[in-house]
Amino acid sequence: MKNTLLRNSLVAALSSLFLLAACLPVPPSTPSPFATPAPSSTPAPLPGLPLVHSTPRFQVFIISPLTACLVGNEFASGNVCAGTECGDCDCAWEDHDPPAPQVGIPPDRLDDPQYNAYAHKICVDVTLTDEEIQDIIADMELVKEQAYEWTGGALDLQMEYTVLAHTFTGFTAPDFVIGPFEIDDDLLDAYVATDTDFVYVVSGVYDRAQGLQLAYWCGGSYGEMGIRGAGYSYVQYNHDVCASVTIAGETVYEPLIHEWIHNLDWALYYINGVPDLYQDTGPDWVNWNHASWPACGTGSSNPLDWFPSIDFCEWDPDWLDCNSATATIDCHSGETGGEISWYEHVLSAHYPRHVQFNGNTCRDGKQDFTETGVDSGWPCP
Repeated sequence: MKNTLLRNSLVAALSSLFLLAACLPVPPSTPSPFATPAPSSTPAPLPGLPLVHSTPRFQVFIISPLTACLVGNEFASGNVCAGTECGDCDCAWEDHDPPAPQVGIPPDRLDDPQYNAYAHKICVDVTLTDEEIQDIIADMELVKEQAYEWTGGALDLQMEYTVLAHTFTGFTAPDFVIGPFEIDDDLLDAYVATDTDFVYVVSGVYDRAQGLQLAYWCGGSYGEMGIRGAGYSYVQYNHDVCASVTIAGETVYEPLIHEWIHNLDWALYYINGVPDLYQDTGPDWVNWNHASWPACGTGSSNPLDWFPSIDFCEWDPDWLDCNSATATIDCHSGETGGEISWYEHVLSAHYPRHVQFNGNTCRDGKQDFTETGVDSGWPCP
């Protein structure tokens, strides 16, 4: 059983250290006065290191239908709005009544006496169409194929897909985000074991029957706050708002590859102990320059010395479009102008092919984070 105090302290830390990304649509970039020449192609991995064939287990849970209920005098999520302040979906956090975050209500408890005083009650059934489910699977299969090709066979993702219906009571207004603490005990613990390396939970945003849409999130990854030691990401499937990219000439829903690269990056450093020269540094966004990152075309000549975060992709010093006028757009948009994508670049140039990859803290032979012993103690079973 999880320690409640530990859980609460970790949840409080979510907005700082542990939440790797709340991946929203990428804003247009503006020309940068700091642009400098960059390499014109992806450098090849250094010779002499043996290739290790890794087969990470990647479980994708597609949740449909997803049932959630709200009660309150004020609440908002996308165009699911109610109340004086929130009727236009423009209420402030402190306007929510009960105050946000508001826990969702199981459908069979809507008529409980403690909810009688609330003016508004609503339940939604968020669904994905059969076509959307097949598109999610096809996109992930393409990610698998390209990861294998880009790493020269070093990363051979073992994909598993499970479609589940779920009644979700972890709703937190005004965002509709399924974090690992809201989905583990009652749903995923029965499916995920320590031989799993990556976990995705994917849901939609539309209640088509009622014509309602939840607030969008696109995607988020949670570092050590995973499921039984495996890296965890939540992805909302919402083509109306979130980006698509071109990979191997095919259109892919960008959060599906974006969040995986976050988890891969995190596991390489924190689980596999792969050095990263720039792990704790970042660019100066305000002044749009590389700051503590090396300038484009400079830095280490060994691409295995770092694995750049996808959130800093436009600053990757050896990327062909580093810090150009369109870098922010290009690095998040896949193949453009006949050039390779940043996703291909980072896996072909920066992935350490000599590493036997492990994506699970509960089988790495050391005491990590919240564990109370070697590979034991929450989140390990």
